[in-house]
Amino acid sequence: MPTVRSSSAAQKAAGQDKRELITTAAFDLFRRYGYKRTSMEDIARAASVAKGTLYLYFESKDQLFDAICNSLAEQVSENLTEVDIHNLPLEEALLALMEAKFGFVYSLILSSPHAAELIESSHQLESAPFENVTAEFHDTILRLVQRGVRSGELDPEQAGLTEKEAAETLISAVIGSEKAPDEDSFRKQLKATVRLTLRGLRP
Repeated sequence: MPTVRSSSAAQKAAGQDKRELITTAAFDLFRRYGYKRTSMEDIARAASVAKGTLYLYFESKDQLFDAICNSLAEQVSENLTEVDIHNLPLEEALLALMEAKFGFVYSLILSSPHAAELIESSHQLESAPFENVTAEFHDTILRLVQRGVRSGELDPEQAGLTEKEAAETLISAVIGSEKAPDEDSFRKQLKATVRLTLRGLRP
């Protein structure tokens, strides 16, 4: 049975669909050609909307990019929330968290030839879209390290580290995997890095 919507609800749904169409087209162009080289005219053409229509949804390219970055940050946050850090084995939970953040970002941004420019441009946004989710990620890794210490699986002190320093060491080690040439290599490096770093933190 078809869904019956009021005219206002239908208009709102249509507007949301158009907005998603625009952001999807824009993100594809940003990944392929970079943020600076992509114009609002390019985005309107790719989204098959009039330039005037595009400006009804987004006043500027910066505002559009900000909306995309905030959407990505929300998705990373959802990915992190879905990881069951309390019941998964320690190494498996760490890998799942690293994949939830770095794997997601790699597949969508770091695999782009314009990754450095996209990341730099996101840092210049006033809303700082990734600031909160990055803090959330660091806090979650710390809680997992603390769980490992309580269970006796980890002993950062024997490596001369506090629990927080151990968490930051894990994160810093994994960041190096972002330079992998492709997703398969990235995931292999991610797994090996987590395993080797954990080995240095075990009793």
